[in-house]
Amino acid sequence: MTNKDVTAKGMDLTKSDLKNSDLQSSDLKYGKFDCSNLKATDFSQSDLTGCSFKSSNLEDAVFDGANLNEAIFVKSNLRGASFKECTLDNAKIWMCNVSGISFDNLTLKGTKFDYSDLKDASFQNAFLINVSFKSELKKVIFDGATMDKVTYAILKGNKANLDHVKVI
Repeated sequence: MTNKDVTAKGMDLTKSDLKNSDLQSSDLKYGKFDCSNLKATDFSQSDLTGCSFKSSNLEDAVFDGANLNEAIFVKSNLRGASFKECTLDNAKIWMCNVSGISFDNLTLKGTKFDYSDLKDASFQNAFLINVSFKSELKKVIFDGATMDKVTYAILKGNKANLDHVKVI
């Protein structure tokens, strides 16, 4: 798929093979991409509010500048995905492979990273408010992050290295 400025609000694309698709600047609000192959798909600058990505392959997908508010990722492969300058407020990233992914410089509010593989993921200089982490966090990078007391307590309880963070 190579169409620019696609509008497909609420479209059900379950079990689709959209590998290497160009979906930049698309309006895909509340779409379903469950059980889909979206490897290396470019979602840059797209509105993916409330989209569902359950059991999908999103390896090397590009979400730069995308609106992922309230998006749901469950049991999906996000290895190598890019999230530069995107919004993930109230998004759920559950039981996903996000190892090695950079969430640097993002503002995350109400985002849930529960039961996901976060090994070597980075949240450097991120702003975290009410973010949930029910995962192994010993090898996650939080240097320079700013966070609320609740997020700090969750991270500390999960033995994250918080030596270079700021609590507000």
